[in-house]
Amino acid sequence: MELQLKTKGSRRWVLGWIVLAGICSAVLLRAVTYQLSPVAPGDIQNITWASGDITWSMNPSNSIVYSSPETLASGEELQSVLAGAFALWSGAQYQGTKVNTLHFTQVADNAQTTFVSGDCVNSIGFTQDLGATGVIAETVVTSYSNATTPFPYPCSTGKPLRICPSPLEVCISDADIEFNTRYDFYTPSYANPPGSLFDLQTVATHEIGHLLGLDHSGLANAVMYPYGDRGTGGVKYTLALDDVIGSAALYPSNAILGLTGGIKGAVTVDGSAAFGAHVVAIDSATGNVVTDTLTDPSGIYHLRVFQGNYYVLVLPLATNTSGDSGTNGVTSIENYQGMAGAHSGATVQTNFGGAYY
Repeated sequence: MELQLKTKGSRRWVLGWIVLAGICSAVLLRAVTYQLSPVAPGDIQNITWASGDITWSMNPSNSIVYSSPETLASGEELQSVLAGAFALWSGAQYQGTKVNTLHFTQVADNAQTTFVSGDCVNSIGFTQDLGATGVIAETVVTSYSNATTPFPYPCSTGKPLRICPSPLEVCISDADIEFNTRYDFYTPSYANPPGSLFDLQTVATHEIGHLLGLDHSGLANAVMYPYGDRGTGGVKYTLALDDVIGSAALYPSNAILGLTGGIKGAVTVDGSAAFGAHVVAIDSATGNVVTDTLTDPSGIYHLRVFQGNYYVLVLPLATNTSGDSGTNGVTSIENYQGMAGAHSGATVQTNFGGAYY
């Protein structure tokens, strides 16, 4: 097989999953870290909130979160941990510059016992057994778009009016997060937590990334990597640069615009476009992996990066859904619901070796 690149310039627990629900009618953002919505033939858009000001509400009932041995965390402790997870996203910086416009506000607790996608309440709860699928938590994201004019969300009737301001956007109206009651969690204050528990703040930070419009990342150091571990092995209390770039691309601050750039190109195998090739940007000065993306069915990719010099590494995805059973990739297309759903008829090209440029 000939690979060509043209550029310009223990058990694997599923950490979090997104379920996309949309009502759409009308820029393509080709990136693995973004949720995508096909709104018309050949028209695929990223999914975001109309602004970076987002509210959230908690249902603390049935919490299975421990703050110490045999002691369940209080509602105040849960609130503090979740607020800390939100603060990681709103406080994201690059070289001392705030990269996004995100601002989160907690509102009154709610009593939802299941996902309610059409009520404009961004609920975080501990009430559902999500099934024996290995899924630690799940986020349901509901979005709308309009082909012509700004419009109010249907779920904002009787509530403060929310409007999707641009016909060129797919606006999130509601995002609900549920931690799977099949598993137990612990707070960061738990001293020497046992290996049977998941860290609540790490999982919450990952799920909030989905709430913002981010899909999974193929980089193991990223918060948005699709798999997590029990105990302290999977703890992530900081965002990786890949996560920071994702938030900056979706909700850019004015200050960061001058520091951002991109690498565009195409990948072909034996002269044919390679869909689903995993493309990674590596800082040429440090050798550190920075961010990644997938190619679209035309083999085209677009890496969002902060200004600098980069090498590009192209790798195949795994050929099955697990991504860890000896196949050549660390993740599979099933880990990226946005890309897989937007291009459901395309065949992923996995029959090639990696290449470094």
